[in-house]
Amino acid sequence: MHGDDQVAQWRELFPVTGHWTYLYAGSIHPCPKPVGDAMHAFIEKVENGGEAAWPGAFDAFGKLREAFARLIHTKARNIVVTESTSAAVSLASKLIAPKPGQNVVLNDLDFMTDSYPWLACHPGVEVRFVPSRAGKIVTADLMAQVDSKTAAIGLCAVTVGSGFRFDLNEVRAALGSRDIPLLVDGAQALGLVDIDVGSPKIEFLATTASKWLMGPAGVGFLYVDDRYLGAAPPSVGWLSAANVGDWDVRHIRLHDDALRFQGGMLNLVGVVGALAGLELVEQIGREAIERRVRDLTAYLLAGLEQIGVPIWTPRADRERAGIVFFRPKDPAALHAKLKARHIYCGHFLGGIRLDPNFYNTVEELDRFLAVVREHQAD
Repeated sequence: MHGDDQVAQWRELFPVTGHWTYLYAGSIHPCPKPVGDAMHAFIEKVENGGEAAWPGAFDAFGKLREAFARLIHTKARNIVVTESTSAAVSLASKLIAPKPGQNVVLNDLDFMTDSYPWLACHPGVEVRFVPSRAGKIVTADLMAQVDSKTAAIGLCAVTVGSGFRFDLNEVRAALGSRDIPLLVDGAQALGLVDIDVGSPKIEFLATTASKWLMGPAGVGFLYVDDRYLGAAPPSVGWLSAANVGDWDVRHIRLHDDALRFQGGMLNLVGVVGALAGLELVEQIGREAIERRVRDLTAYLLAGLEQIGVPIWTPRADRERAGIVFFRPKDPAALHAKLKARHIYCGHFLGGIRLDPNFYNTVEELDRFLAVVREHQAD
């Protein structure tokens, strides 16, 4: 693991560490100081200059697209900035535009974000759910649901409950020559897991700027493969138009890249904060973050195994990322005990979820494990 001095420097970036043992980074990530500072500075510019703050914010928008593109090994022209993962998945579903009689293949470890757009907005399209086995999705089970009428496959790169990590190469290889687009929800993965949208080929990648990317909620991203960049936008605004500078209300010429899907005025405070979050990921180093989190989650899994609680998260490194999920006795009571001791984690699906980040310490994990041990012994 990293040295104490390095971890201490990281912790200074996160005010939350002075108040909580915060172990839920994959949910609502606490705001790092560089992100908060960037947003406060922009708000001050708006307070003191109004529209004079716009050029800098629009420049940040361009840099944000570039930074996110670097993260997933693509070009800024393929990036749409949205308000959430949900908005990104919904936009992708409309660009895929399945016809009545076709089907979309999902799985029962997906989050509601990934199923609701298909269920609510695409009448006549069958939504198939692949059942999980012991917190995992078996690729053969996924392929068994795919047929000649499958319009898309949707999956979470890392699932929100068990923390199962898909082998995207395996999924793409199993598809063979079938031209079925993949829509990947990267919200629980990006910032930890290296996803290259070109290898294996991914047609759509949706995520949020918060969670492991450490930006604010209210900003998201959608990667759109080149083959869809000429599609008609399901909605448009002035940012969609390449000729907006002409002030021509009678004619619109859409951008020839993902800007055509952008719409209108951006969440500028969020854009500035999201850029600061991505810059922090680059500064710390995604690989260093992944190594640190892998060590911390391995430590947690070993400690929980010693206590003897049922663990839903897969054990193999290649099948998990930053999430540890287990089912103790009376999880609601344990969650209340943890919160009373200023240890913050998740509680849903009849269990407890933990997402330690690079600034957490072994001492914090030991405090958490001590409460679990005490609870199980009562």
